[in-house]
Amino acid sequence: MNTGLASIPLGRVRGVGVGAHWSTVVAVLVIAQVVVVSVLPQAAPGHSAVVNWIVGVLAALIFMLSLLAHELAHALVAQRLGVGVERIDLWLLGGVSRLSSSPRSPRAEFLIAVAGPAASAGLAVVAGATGAALAAWDAPALVVSPVLWLAITNGVLAAFNSVPAAPLDGGRLLAAAVWWRTGDEHRGTKVAAVAGRAFGVALAAFGLTQVLAGAVSGLWLMLLGAYLVVSSTTEQSANEVRHRLGSVLARDVMTPDPPIAPGWWTVRTFLHSLTSGPHRQVFPVVSFDGAVAGVISLAELVRVRDPLTTRVSDVCRALAGVPVASPDEPLLDVLARTSPGQGRDVVLVLRERHLAGVIGPDDVAWALELAWGVPISRHEVTA
Repeated sequence: MNTGLASIPLGRVRGVGVGAHWSTVVAVLVIAQVVVVSVLPQAAPGHSAVVNWIVGVLAALIFMLSLLAHELAHALVAQRLGVGVERIDLWLLGGVSRLSSSPRSPRAEFLIAVAGPAASAGLAVVAGATGAALAAWDAPALVVSPVLWLAITNGVLAAFNSVPAAPLDGGRLLAAAVWWRTGDEHRGTKVAAVAGRAFGVALAAFGLTQVLAGAVSGLWLMLLGAYLVVSSTTEQSANEVRHRLGSVLARDVMTPDPPIAPGWWTVRTFLHSLTSGPHRQVFPVVSFDGAVAGVISLAELVRVRDPLTTRVSDVCRALAGVPVASPDEPLLDVLARTSPGQGRDVVLVLRERHLAGVIGPDDVAWALELAWGVPISRHEVTA
């Protein structure tokens, strides 16, 4: 699941990037306040506010680490099953694992989904056993109570995430079950999304009743419910696009025979030729033997200091740094690893090292819009 939030990189675990959005700081402070206000005064009274806040912040940070462990469980199982993992991000409402591809079977979907709640449940058991052992050894209540609180919160995290509603892990489990039962992945995701919206609305409504009753904590439930509604709707829309574009190949949407920039021309000569040609912003650069050398954008061309003597091939972005695809590659696989930017990037569709076509932002937008209308046919597109 993708929150769309930019995060600060924290490092890598088994090749998976880990980051945290600034809202994670808010989450830590809110959780620490819960420990300071609701846990420690009853379980370990008599300590100063400074001591309580130190313990509360430490407990909150350890809880965030347990959230990271939850997401790492998803990521490591996904890697083991051949599903790519881009990164893990922590934010205000927890954590998300961004997968670069989808599970290929209901079994893989189930195992990836169940790994997170299982990890949280395991951490709850370990924390509970540790807290019980510390209590048996007469450890200070200021130490025992946060450990037992961590056991309870991880147990709640495991239970909450097991609710059969997207985008929660339970929603993935529900989708996997429907997929296994019907053989239809699309239907499974749709059922989980509908359940997610229903659960989100119910959670937000309950939070509202709490707020009206004077409980400020209801605001958190309202926020979480709204997030579930929006996220499940977004996931269903994305799944609909995947379903409609599932059989579409790169050659179905590419622009064949696009305008090219001869690499041996000077920048000035090529810019002059554009006054009478099609209005394009990005051009494949081709060498004299017809092989693709890279790409160049109009913005990059006009910034060249000496256009009279500089050749296009000298200032183009080399092929090694440009996204490429084969004509028979599924469009969804192409979009999963690259996103052509307006006015700068295109995906070069190559047959060996020779240009078959390009896929730009307009081509992607065209494919997405047409997918909601009629099925895309290779014969219709390439004729």
